[in-house]
Amino acid sequence: MPVPKIVIYKHPNPEFRSFLTTVEISPPRVEHFIKPIDNNAEGLLNRLGIIGSQIVREIIAIPGVMELRINPKEILLKKELSSSWSEIEKPVIEILNRALRKKQIRIIKH
Repeated sequence: MPVPKIVIYKHPNPEFRSFLTTVEISPPRVEHFIKPIDNNAEGLLNRLGIIGSQIVREIIAIPGVMELRINPKEILLKKELSSSWSEIEKPVIEILNRALRKKQIRIIKH
């Protein structure tokens, strides 16, 4: 089984960053969330599964994150103009690493 990796892609627009994974972290769908997540988004979160919805909830709660788009192997973030990627990247990496560890445990169990 390949070791999961996270690659950070810096878009030409400095307000966007993509966090790419080598392992799927959500079902094959694309969902878009804007902070704050309201009750209407609960159905979308449920469709992402336990790991995908947890990733969205934790990352969107990071100060400075405005928007999030998730697909199976990518998290695309838009930050607030006044925020710095140096404050956002570390917690995002920690959240994704935790999710990837959970994903590996689930794969081994099956």
